[in-house]
Amino acid sequence: MGYPFDTPTWDAASGAIFMGAGGALPGLFTLIAIVVCVLALVLGQAKEAAKYKNHK
Repeated sequence: MGYPFDTPTWDAASGAIFMGAGGALPGLFTLIAIVVCVLALVLGQAKEAAKYKNHK
């Protein structure tokens, strides 16, 4: 694949490195990630609470 710049420093880099910068998709993907994390926490807490209740 090779190195995209002639020199191994960030001096040759110009413009956006991330192609999605400035668009709506990074915000959308962040929102999706937040929803997935909150869902995992809620479902995990519900499962742990049910197991604790059965253990008592």
